[in-house]
Amino acid sequence: MKRQIARLCALLLAVCVLCTQALAAPAEDPQLQRYIREALMSNPAMEASMQRLLAQRLRADATRAQRLPSLGVEARFTRALGGRVIEFPTGDLFNPVYATLNQLLQEQGQQPAFPTDLENREIPFLRPQEQETKLTLRAPLFAPELTAAIAARAAQSESAQARLEATARMLVREVKRAYYGAAQAEAAEGILEASLGLLEEDLRIARVMQREGSATRDRVLRARAEMLAVEQRLDAARAETRQARRQLARLLDRNTPDTLVLPDGQRYADGDPAASGAPVRDGTASVQGRPELRELDAGIRAARAQAEAEAAQLLPEVLLAGDYGIQGENYAIEDDSEFGTLSVVMRWNLFDFGVRRDTRDAAQAEAARLRAERRDLERQLNIALEHARDALQVSRRAVDTARARVEAAEAAFAIAERKRAEASLSQVAFIDAQRALTEARLNAVITRFALQDQRAEVEFVSASYPLPALPIASAETPDATP
Repeated sequence: MKRQIARLCALLLAVCVLCTQALAAPAEDPQLQRYIREALMSNPAMEASMQRLLAQRLRADATRAQRLPSLGVEARFTRALGGRVIEFPTGDLFNPVYATLNQLLQEQGQQPAFPTDLENREIPFLRPQEQETKLTLRAPLFAPELTAAIAARAAQSESAQARLEATARMLVREVKRAYYGAAQAEAAEGILEASLGLLEEDLRIARVMQREGSATRDRVLRARAEMLAVEQRLDAARAETRQARRQLARLLDRNTPDTLVLPDGQRYADGDPAASGAPVRDGTASVQGRPELRELDAGIRAARAQAEAEAAQLLPEVLLAGDYGIQGENYAIEDDSEFGTLSVVMRWNLFDFGVRRDTRDAAQAEAARLRAERRDLERQLNIALEHARDALQVSRRAVDTARARVEAAEAAFAIAERKRAEASLSQVAFIDAQRALTEARLNAVITRFALQDQRAEVEFVSASYPLPALPIASAETPDATP
């Protein structure tokens, strides 16, 4: 009783800790979560991986079903022409005997009773017409090769499951990258539009000052040149936004990107906690949860099982065979047409010139190759995780620096605006202040979204993103390809 109470207290404590962590950690962008779920359910790459897993599971079920008895029907109807014959000398054997018997009967005054014109008979070895219809029952009694094949199919199914998870995690990574990239491009577009508005106002003031004679024509030309440069950057930013939206729509399997909803880039640039997403505990991240490693582990088990299946061919196979049916020249159920057999059959391949040995050695070599690939992949993933951690730390420091840079640029621009209103600031200095503010704001957006992208990278490399349940596609899923 005390042990049960202790277990209950420990369970309640764990629930309280989890609830506290869930309340303390900020939730990730709900719109991004919706897009991730949509991509996982509708992306063609996910559909292909699901169908691959479904096929492997069905193959595994089919292999396991071979342990059970099988019942079938076999029917054969044959018409034969020619072929070998059995010669039976009926006339040569019986005509002399019958002639002697007839002679004895005549000597006794009786009439001959036996024919003496019998001909020799030729009986064909094949019937001119024959049918055989039967039920066949086959059941394995001892099949070591089948046991190893079942293990190999199960490992291949686990490999397909890991491949599905790998595809899902890669898709999540790409959706986050496209989502943040589109939001960054759209935020940059807004910043450039605001900058363009400031430069248009500066151009208007320069023209007014030229008309009043307080400024020369070069001030107007300088303001117009700066405005055209921003317009050029704005056109490029708009094109980049359209491309990023199309990429996100492709991942979501949508025909048009017009319905996509992107986050407010200014919130990211200002460091809004609600827009920053859940924190990544990169200090405890590990690559051991990567599905690619589990896929290789399953491949190693499948290769080993294949080697065991080849080695099992050195043992005999024993099965039960039963037949019941009818046979004869016509389809008719008569007393002498029914037949039935029950047999225990052993099949044993004693010698095959080394075919089984070579196939087994090839499977063992495949397992060794996969083990070497796994070691190399694990090293690569560990290096990628270290790089992602370093990049995440750099991105965090860059966000703080960018925020301070924006504050300084905004304060400097506010002073420049007051000086320009007092006509105590040159146009070059004002344009430089405005350009510094624009670059600082763009840099803030870039660094904030780069931080989100690096967080997603750490999640991907360490396989720490909690995937939702992935439904396996049905074999009856219609093909949408025309």
